Amino acid sequence: MAFVFPQRAHVFVDGSKARGYYIAAAVISPQDVASARSVITGLRHKNSASVHFKNGKDAQRRAFPRGAAATGAQTLLYVVKDRPDKIARPACLEALVTDLCRNAAGRLILEQDDSLTAADRRIIAARLRAHRCRDLDYLHQKRREEPLLRAGDSVARSCRKGGDWIRQAAPLVAGSVSCKSAGLARRTIRKPVTTRRP
Repeated sequence: MAFVFPQRAHVFVDGSKARGYYIAAAVISPQDVASARSVITGLRHKNSASVHFKNGKDAQRRAFPRGAAATGAQTLLYVVKDRPDKIARPACLEALVTDLCRNAAGRLILEQDDSLTAADRRIIAARLRAHRCRDLDYLHQKRREEPLLRAGDSVARSCRKGGDWIRQAAPLVAGSVSCKSAGLARRTIRKPVTTRRP
């Protein structure tokens, strides 16, 4: 069954760059954002301000996708293989924003990396103009400011690790899209993204 975007979806984006470049976009219905944020916050380490994937225990990292999926969040992966980051990230972002415009998403929040923010904003603005999309708000935030960025982070890191980690992340993954930089040629490799019906 194809993935269908919720109306005015909120989308939380994080990335990883090993074995290819991954942008993981966690898609959440607007009415579920507050409760999902509360659940994600509850999955963090005791006495910690955030959920840790890089240095956290394997048991917690494996449990996180199940807990996050229970909130209704679903993650779309945009992937580029065998290309430098300066080509791969724009290709992923362009494909993502194109899908968000076509499906009337309401808000896009990206994990903030000060070295990438200006370029990200140029890419997003260009795609919004190309699609005459005026209703998508977008901003960058740190993970400590927006817990829901951890949903995408979990999936991206699991794909980077490979093997059983991909199976563990499966409850949170709605689909995966292979992106190519030239002309945004793409092929869906799992659970296709489809335009929401009115």
